[in-house]
This record gives sequence, C-alpha cells and structure tokens, in this order.
Amino acid sequence: MAAVSGLGRTVVLGLVALLVVIAAAGVGWWAFTRLGTKDLYAYFDKTVGLYSGSDVRMLGVPVGSVTSVEPEGDRVRVDMRIDRGIKVPADTQAYQITPSVVSDRYVQLDVYRDGPEISSGTEIEHTHVPVEVDQLYASVSELAEALGPNGANANGALSDLVEVGAQNLDGNGEALGSAITELTAAVDAINNSRGDLYGTIDNLSRFVDALAAGDQQVRAFNTQLASLSGFLVGERESFNAAIQQLSVTLADLAEFVRNNRDVVADNANALAPVSQTLMDGRQNLIDAVTLLPLAINNVVNSYDSDSGTLTSRLNFNELQDPKQLFCNIMDLSNLRPGDPQFEALGRQMAPLVDNCGMLLDQVVTENHPPDMVLPFGILSADEIQRYVVPGTVPGTPSDRLGGSTVFDYLVNSGGGTR
Repeated sequence: MAAVSGLGRTVVLGLVALLVVIAAAGVGWWAFTRLGTKDLYAYFDKTVGLYSGSDVRMLGVPVGSVTSVEPEGDRVRVDMRIDRGIKVPADTQAYQITPSVVSDRYVQLDVYRDGPEISSGTEIEHTHVPVEVDQLYASVSELAEALGPNGANANGALSDLVEVGAQNLDGNGEALGSAITELTAAVDAINNSRGDLYGTIDNLSRFVDALAAGDQQVRAFNTQLASLSGFLVGERESFNAAIQQLSVTLADLAEFVRNNRDVVADNANALAPVSQTLMDGRQNLIDAVTLLPLAINNVVNSYDSDSGTLTSRLNFNELQDPKQLFCNIMDLSNLRPGDPQFEALGRQMAPLVDNCGMLLDQVVTENHPPDMVLPFGILSADEIQRYVVPGTVPGTPSDRLGGSTVFDYLVNSGGGTR
C-alpha cells in the first residue's frame, strides 16, 4: 500500500513537472512571438479578399500580418501585428493592395524615414481601398452605353466626330507631333522659369496688398478725379469757346508774324546783344538789387535835420586801388579789344604792365601808413569794407576800430554812413 502511494506521488510530480514545462514553453513561445511587436488597427470601407493571416507589408516586404477582420456597421475593423524591430511612422497610411485579379490582398504601410513612431494599440486613421473589378466593368459598361446609339451617338454625332477627326488628322501626323514637341518645350521653359513666374506673382501680390492698404487714398483720388471730371464737363462750353477764340488769336498772330517777319527778325537780332549784355552784367545787377535797399537806408541816415543837408563822404572806387587803375590804363589792349594794332601795343607794353603792380605795391606800402585817411577814398582799399554786407545798420561795433561804431568813425572822419 505504501509502495502504491509512493508511485502515485511520483506520477503526480511528473505530471506537475510536465505541466510546468508546457507552461514555460508556452510563455517562451508567447514572449518570442509577441515581445517587441506592435498591435495596430484600422477601419476600411470594405475588405474583399483580406483575411486573418494576410500579410502586412512595406514596399512589398512582409513586416507583419493581419490578426483579425471584424465587420462593425458600415465599415470593417482590421487588426494587425507588426514584427519586432520594425519602425512605423506615426502618420502612416494603410492601403489594400491587389497583386492580381484572383489573388489575396495584403495591407501596405508607409515606410519609416524620420520623425515620431506609432505606438502599439494606435488606430491608423487614413486608409485606402482599391477599385473592384466589377466597378470597373460597370463603369466601362456605363461609358459604352453613354456613347452608344442610345446615348451620345443616338443621332450619329459621335460617328461624325470620329469621321471629321480622322479627316482632319489625315496627313497631319507630322504637324501634330511637332505641335506636341513644341508644347513640351514650352512647358519645359515655363518649368525652368518658375522662379521668375513665382517672383512675378509674389510682386503682384504685394502690389495688390499695397493697393488694399491704400484703399482710402485710392477712393479719395477717384472721388477727386470724379469731381474734376464733373467740373470739366460742366465747363466744356467755356472750354470750347476759349479754344475757338485761341484758334482765332493764333491765326491772327500767325498772320501778324508773317506780315512782319522782317521786323520781328530785326528785333530778335537786336535783342541778342541786349540779352548778352544783361547776361554779362548779371552779377552787377544782383549787387545793385542787393545793395539798393542799403543805399536808400544810408541816404536816409545821412540826412542832417538841423542843417537840412546830406552829410556824406564821396569815395571813388577807381582811386581806392591806384595799382589797378594805372596798370589797366597802361594795358592798351583793353582800350579796343579785338583790334590787332592795340593788341600788338599791348604785347609791347606787357613787361611794363607786369612790373607795374609790383612797383606800385612798394610805393603804397612805403608811403601810406595804415591810419592815414585821404579824401575821395584814395588808397582806402585796405582800410574800408569793399562790399557792404546787406542788412548792416549804424551802431554795430567794429573790433578793428576799438569799440567805436562804423557810423561814428565815418562821421568823425568827415563823412556819413556808407
């Protein structure tokens, strides 16, 4: 009895050990087949020819299999298991691929390149199913019926189109081929110039944006232009009358010029020297216009109300710088410019004229002290203001005169303001 009991325990232990081995093998097999894999699912509109066990591929290479195909209302859920070590992009799409008309289909996934990966248990949102053969046949049948005698060709329109097309293309194959070639070249040119085309479109867009930003100014301009147009329309009779009168006046002027063209020509010829003279003396005119207000003011300031006289001092510009006066007189070529005889005399007198300035500078420097005041402005070129500054008034202190005014200096020296 004891022996039987020992044998039973041995059998039980053997069975337990066997069960443990089977369980370990099952766990190992599960770990081998499931560990590191991804379980994904997707919904398709239909799954004709797709079954549990069908391949899941990338670029035609199997990377997993379909684990179940379950209909859910108007769509079908397809569960897939991806082998371990296979990376699937997070935004992958699932396609049902039909290798041939009669073979089973498989699910095609996008290839992983970079970016995030899809996690296990995630739904593939974007799916695609192929067009079925019966749909193709139905579409071809509908097209044939639409083009047949009960459709577009009921009155022979399609037959006429084919015949006319055949007649037009007869003998024009080379021209048609050339046209297609030229069209291809044009498309290539447009493709090569797409940068310029896009730049033009971009600039046009900016221009439109600028117009939109300045819409108020454009509207205001249009309003003002409309007002101007309305004004011109309202005054068109006056404009017509003015233009008619102008035409009559121009006709009279043309007649007057034609009748007096000799006189007009003589006047124009005579006006040329006058214009040239004014042009040559424009600086003198500018100086005169600039200094005239000051001269009038000086005349007013030089009036002595007690004696009823004008107190003034005469300065002769020619005597202020004797060097310039005498040297110019000695230069005989200036007496009659352009005369050959005087120019010859001027060349003979050139050495004396050139040394005239140096000699007079020595005489003036040695015999004219700086504080000597001679009448009529003789030798006063270095002591007086050659060009009066417009706007100066009596009473302005002069640093050169030691704090006294120009007015006082002139009065004390026997003259008035200048």
